[in-house]
This record gives sequence, C-alpha cells and structure tokens, in this order.
Amino acid sequence: MMRKSLAVLLGVLVLASAVFAADTKPLTVVWYPNNSGEDWKAARSVLDDLISKATGRQVIDKLTTDYVIAIEAIATGNAAICYPGAVGYIQASQKNPKVVPLVTVSSPKGTLDDSVYYSRLVVRTADAPKYKSGAGYSIDGIKGKTISFVSSSSTSGFLVPATVIKSFYAKKAGFKADDKVEDLFLEGGSDKFFGSVVFGQSHQGSLFNVLTAKADIGAVDDTDVDSYVELVSGKPNAVGSVYKIKAGADAPFDAIPGASFTVIASSTVRQAPIIVNTDLITPAMFKALRAAFTSDETANNPKLFVPKDYKDESGQPFKGLWKKTDSERFLAVDAVWYNDIRELMK
Repeated sequence: MMRKSLAVLLGVLVLASAVFAADTKPLTVVWYPNNSGEDWKAARSVLDDLISKATGRQVIDKLTTDYVIAIEAIATGNAAICYPGAVGYIQASQKNPKVVPLVTVSSPKGTLDDSVYYSRLVVRTADAPKYKSGAGYSIDGIKGKTISFVSSSSTSGFLVPATVIKSFYAKKAGFKADDKVEDLFLEGGSDKFFGSVVFGQSHQGSLFNVLTAKADIGAVDDTDVDSYVELVSGKPNAVGSVYKIKAGADAPFDAIPGASFTVIASSTVRQAPIIVNTDLITPAMFKALRAAFTSDETANNPKLFVPKDYKDESGQPFKGLWKKTDSERFLAVDAVWYNDIRELMK
C-alpha cells in the first residue's frame, strides 16, 4: 500500500513539475525579415516587454531571412507569436487552424474598418518618364520588364500588386478569371508576362533591388520602408509621388543615399495582424494579451506608437514599428476581417 501511495505521489509530482515547466517556458516571437534587422532591435524589445508583462513569461525573438521560415515556425509551434502580413497569417492558419489573429493596428482615427497601409509599384525616378500616361503614370509599360517582388507569401509585396497587374492586363494579355497570380507572375521568361522575376525577401530588399538596377519595377509597401526615405514631392503613397533615401539611413540603404523612386501604382491593404498559436497560448494568456495590447497605456506608449521626432532617453530618434499621428492603437480582430484577402488567394 505504501509503495502504491508513493508511486501515486511521485506521479503527481512529475505531473505538477511538467505543468510548472510548461507554465514557465519562454514564449518565442518569430519576426518577418522586414523587422529582423539590427536597426529594429529596440522596437522588437518594446513589443517583447509588453508580451512578457501580460503573460509572466520570458520572451525570445526568432529572427528570419525568409517569410516561409516565419510562417512555418508559427504554424508548427516553434513560435507562439508572429507579426506577419494577412497572407502569411492565412497560410499559417491553413497549416494549423490553431493560429488565430489577436489584434491589428487601427487607422489614425482609432477605428478598424478604415485601417489600411499601402502596396505600391515603384520605379527609379530617372526611368519614371517611361511610365508616364497623360498627366499621371500607368503600369501599361511593365510587360517584359524585370520585377522585384518581396515573397510569394507577402500580401503587399506580391498578392495585392500581382492582382492589380492581372486586372489591368486582363483583356490585353488574355488572362482568365481563374488564372492564379502565382502561375502568371512568379516566374519570368520569354513565354511569361515578365522578362525576369527577382525576390527581395523583405520590402527593404525589394526596394534595394529597384534602386540598384537589379529590377526595373518593384513591389514595396510604405510601413517597412518609411523610416529609410523622405518624401520629395507629391502626397504620401499617391501615384506620382517621389521619395529619396534620406541621409543616415540604415543598411542596406546607407550605400545609396539620395537614390530616388517614383510611385506608379498604389493600393490600400488591410492592416496586418499580430497572430498567436493557441496550441501554446492558453485562453487565459490570450485574454491577458488582448487586454494588454488594446489598453490605453499601450496606445499611449511612445515606443510602441511613435510620435514624429520622438527621441529616446539618450536623445536619439527612436525607430518604432508603428507611428502615432492621431489616435492609433491596437484593436481586437478576428479571422473574418481578412476574408477579402482569402478571396484574392483563391
């Protein structure tokens, strides 16, 4: 009887030890290449601190050089949290339905329905006259050129601009409604729409490909490259607007200060979600995380939502993940909000 009682006690202790270990295991945040550079380290740390305080767990960053690595990590449970684009989230959830959205960033008004960022097709400003159409610009001349996309898993760096191109050329190129953009545009060649297709593996990389003449045209969002550039003319993200690499920009743009590009197409995209794998994030943790992210304290944290010209404690400009122009904050979001992106992926 004593042996049996001892065995039961040992079993309980082992189980309790396992539960305790699970409860204290660090949480891994996997980052897309766009935010994996050394210049984003301080911004990553601020988000990690928010997660750690909400969950009581240590947080570890997993940095990547490829979208696919990040998507696979969150889907397979090698990471608990990720900040991908909408396509990356949907691809991860298709692999594992336990991957769900937690929050997204609001519009400047603090609302959800108008919460967007921009997907743009850009060219070197010196070459922009080739794409002039009347008083504006057109993508009518891009067939046969070399294009730089970000990744086949990128929302604003592939899916949205590829859909725009397909729609524009539908009649002229004979595209059918059920033609997948992956089949039309992911490869170049004499029998393809583009002469050549290259990938930047990040929005920074895609823009760099254009500015260094590795590509004629590039798919680039605004959020991931804004900190490296300044607006020269036009309105932000509008067709015809001109940007240049600002002095003192971080790598790789430190090698090409002053290089400029012109926007020849621009589309709005639903804001990207922060997602979690609920195989690793318990319901209680999910609730705590959502409460922490959507709190007024978080919305007013200048290192999460960074005001213009904000400087850190050492007096240096702080490079954050999100801007504070008015009432930006995190808002709860669900899977249904991304159904329009799912439709584009079919």
